[in-house]
Amino acid sequence: MESSQTYDVAIIGGSFSGLSAALSLVRSLRKIIVIDSERPCNKNTPASHNFFTHDGMTPGEIRSQALSDLKKYPNFQLRISEVTKIEKKDNLYVLKGSGFEDIQTGKIIFATGLKDILPEIPGFSESWGKSVIHCPYCHGYEYVGNKTGLWMNETGVFEHSKFLKHWSKELTIYTNGPIQFSKEEQIQLENEKVQMVTEKVKALLHKEGQIFAIQLDSGKEVPIEALYTKLPMVQHSKLPEELGCNHLPSGHLEVSNLYETSVPGVYAVGDMASMFRSVAHAVHSGNIAGAMLNRSMILS
Repeated sequence: MESSQTYDVAIIGGSFSGLSAALSLVRSLRKIIVIDSERPCNKNTPASHNFFTHDGMTPGEIRSQALSDLKKYPNFQLRISEVTKIEKKDNLYVLKGSGFEDIQTGKIIFATGLKDILPEIPGFSESWGKSVIHCPYCHGYEYVGNKTGLWMNETGVFEHSKFLKHWSKELTIYTNGPIQFSKEEQIQLENEKVQMVTEKVKALLHKEGQIFAIQLDSGKEVPIEALYTKLPMVQHSKLPEELGCNHLPSGHLEVSNLYETSVPGVYAVGDMASMFRSVAHAVHSGNIAGAMLNRSMILS
């Protein structure tokens, strides 16, 4: 175990946004450390799309290539562990956790992401990221024209449905219980010829994560090949909140255009601070945050 060390910047979270920020900073001559627990939300996804030069690669392959690039720089360090507590000591932050001695740093970038709250329905978690999906830009092309569902029961369902019909005309909404959205949206859906199934769902029937039917409480099985979801999400880590970072009503961290939180010198990147959940956006936000953080350190 290493003795306590001081770094210019500590990045908590080592997926796409965190590693992108790391690359900006090591190339800006900053001594940085990335602490990662290796629990990305896209761990089960068999292929990542809509990110050129890497289209169709697994998230793990992209991350491995990013780490290979970063390890060429002597001012880059990686710790596979989890930060459990952050304390303020004079002008430094002290990061504590398992598997490493205290880490001291003047600046922090959070890249810990969001956690999706999956329904406790058999087959749901097994199919998550494979055929139960969240983004047509990431996965829609692979399911064009297939029998498609939308797991949603809240205001905005009509807009989501009309949007998804661009990829698949055969769309059914599964509310998993009594309808919670307005009569106006119900009429709009009927006019758009979108079917609604309000019966409770018993299970998603699948083969190695590829769903082929939804089993309702009555026992009826409805054929389906892709299921988009609008699920509740929470911050994967409570550390930003404990540090005093402001949150938006949506649950995302409040950040400036340069990805700085309400706590000076503390940044947040990726989907924890944005509604966009794509590899391309994660890389973009990390790149900008790293560059702008380095600029503020030079000019301060």
